[in-house]
Amino acid sequence: MDRTKEILSFLRNNIGYVSGDDIAHKIGISRTAVWKHINNLERMGYDITAIQGKGYRLTGIPDKLYPWEIEQSLNTRFIGKKIIYRDTIESTNTLAFSLALKGEQEGTCVIAEKQVGGRGRLGRRWVSPKGKNLYMSIILRPEVAPQYVYPVTFVSSLAAWDTIKIVTGKESTLKWPNDVLMRGRKICGTLLELSTEADMVKFVIIGIGFNINMKENELDDEIRQRATSLSIEMKKEYERASVCGVLLTNLEKYYGVFKEKGGQDICRMWEERSGIKGKHMEIIQNDVRYEGIGEGIDTDGALLLNMEGSIIRIISGDVSL
Repeated sequence: MDRTKEILSFLRNNIGYVSGDDIAHKIGISRTAVWKHINNLERMGYDITAIQGKGYRLTGIPDKLYPWEIEQSLNTRFIGKKIIYRDTIESTNTLAFSLALKGEQEGTCVIAEKQVGGRGRLGRRWVSPKGKNLYMSIILRPEVAPQYVYPVTFVSSLAAWDTIKIVTGKESTLKWPNDVLMRGRKICGTLLELSTEADMVKFVIIGIGFNINMKENELDDEIRQRATSLSIEMKKEYERASVCGVLLTNLEKYYGVFKEKGGQDICRMWEERSGIKGKHMEIIQNDVRYEGIGEGIDTDGALLLNMEGSIIRIISGDVSL
């Protein structure tokens, strides 16, 4: 695979045709080997035009989440430097959790084109059509006690907020605790899973589902009312690998804030972006209904709700604005 990537890089960096002899000489392999690697790239979805006497020219790149395509828009020190790619998977979180238990390094990402058992908060199903969206899980190892880890979920939603702003120029809405919305419909969600000891977090898995090129006619009636995508909102398609690279870059930026300054700064940033203060809210928590005015986010990520003059802390639940 390394040789195939070398040839791809060589073709990508040359606008015109490149002869097989030149490629073979530069990389140090035979012309027959070059031909085999070109065939491999074509099987992977790359469009390569070959003309006798002129050579090869890269004319099209597939909309795939290949690690080397994500690298083109990635600007990080450690997050995303190792990407484990799968065409189809049960759940990226499940594989990432298993790898983290075996000692996989911080920053490793599991990315898939399709999930057959994708899940969101509270055991809900996350619709994961193939080749349309971004399904990804990242292994993090913050050195904090379990009670201070919750704001990590805000790290991912802040990263998604920035990413949407960068690629569309539009501002999205943050909904407590882990959703990102556009026009009131979910475009991105996060699932946080962790392994802890008595006084220390061993690792955290941030699972991110980000709807990018999904179309409305690909959703059933129930989900269509609650979900959207970049393509639905902006009436155009996006290069998913590029969006992924931007997202991982933003994720490392906010994770750096969390590690250097603590969760309190992340909570304040999330609170400011969400505009949650002063909003009338209804929260369902374990079949109990709370209704009041949002007072912001506590330093540990809990939602502060003013109920007729009394401030209560909400740790989890479904929120309606």
